[in-house]
Amino acid sequence: MKITVLIMVLLMLISLVQAGEVLLDENHDLIAPDFIASFYDYYSVNLLNTRMLGMGATTVSIQGGIENALVNPAAFRGGLYKLNIEGLVKSSVKEMNSYASTEDPDVVVEKQNLESGIPSGFVGIGFSPAPYLSLGTSISIPQTIRYNLLGRALPTGAFVDRFPSMQNYQTTLTLTGHYEQLSFGLNVIYNYYVFRDLRLIAPHFDRIRFEEGVWRLQPGLLYNMEKFFFGASYKFATEQEIEMGNTEPYYHIYNTHFPALLETGVSFQYSDDITIALALEFEQTSKQYEGFDDRLKLKLGVEKQFDNYDIRGGLISIPGIYTGPFAIPEDTITEGDFIFDPLPYDYGIVGKTDQLLLTLGFTYYTRDIDLSMAMAKDVLQNLDLFQVGFSVNIKLGEIANRGQQGL
Repeated sequence: MKITVLIMVLLMLISLVQAGEVLLDENHDLIAPDFIASFYDYYSVNLLNTRMLGMGATTVSIQGGIENALVNPAAFRGGLYKLNIEGLVKSSVKEMNSYASTEDPDVVVEKQNLESGIPSGFVGIGFSPAPYLSLGTSISIPQTIRYNLLGRALPTGAFVDRFPSMQNYQTTLTLTGHYEQLSFGLNVIYNYYVFRDLRLIAPHFDRIRFEEGVWRLQPGLLYNMEKFFFGASYKFATEQEIEMGNTEPYYHIYNTHFPALLETGVSFQYSDDITIALALEFEQTSKQYEGFDDRLKLKLGVEKQFDNYDIRGGLISIPGIYTGPFAIPEDTITEGDFIFDPLPYDYGIVGKTDQLLLTLGFTYYTRDIDLSMAMAKDVLQNLDLFQVGFSVNIKLGEIANRGQQGL
């Protein structure tokens, strides 16, 4: 059995190395619409799964409810019906970018705030129709980002305010099989990206609003070795042609690469009431743009159990993948009248984005529900990110069984 597990992990690593090259434009700069480029992940990504967030998001090797399938479908074990509902909010931060002009080197553009725009959340339900099988589905918002604000000057001297934003709405179907100490699962993921009021140099009156859907597959495994649990998952890379604009002629057409992601980790039952976990997350962001480094996150977490509650703590180290210039797309449509004055800049510069997140959390257990809360704070303060999550896990199956028994 151990040999089978090692072979599966080796195959995942080989497929990661062989992921296809991203198609870039001639100047190697217009790689994706605003906010899709991987250096925005340091703010846009929402740290869902409240229970595991408090433990440094070391989810990959820890078995639990449908919320654990967000990282590893094999880490989900259904049992009786359970409904998990989460909400997450995050602070606004000064953007990591500065801006410059090729025509006017002395131009000064004040940094604006990045903000969530809308609260994030997760709703998922899971159960086991048989001891060897778990089924579940969830809807979540794993990414939110809004630029506050982008003022556009009119020839009259007045200003029009725009708030460029992106939200990623994710639907996930999870199927997990269990055989002795091994669990193996598959996520079928549909990401629905919503873009609003994206930036262009001297755009027309129309507001640039469009949507894009992307399919992803994510297999995973979890192996129980008594006190040790070993987990791994792999999200396949994909490429998607994104047409910037609702109708033709489109402002830009991007061949956008969504990087492959491999996560692996181990958890150790140190004692009956203490669990320690370590996880590594490797994302091949260099395939999105050759100037990016790959991203290797290190995660560490610990959980201490008491009679009716648990407390958790953890650390997440997230290195930056890029510092340097990036392009702001110019308007390629020349017909018609421009009603806005040009932006005072035509390219941006990405600053330091390294993060070290300190996480804390707890869960309080009752007969019918479990209540969790967790927070994550960036102690390096390159972006000064702060996120707080709340969740309720409702034991629908147990409640129904007691109702039938008249208890």
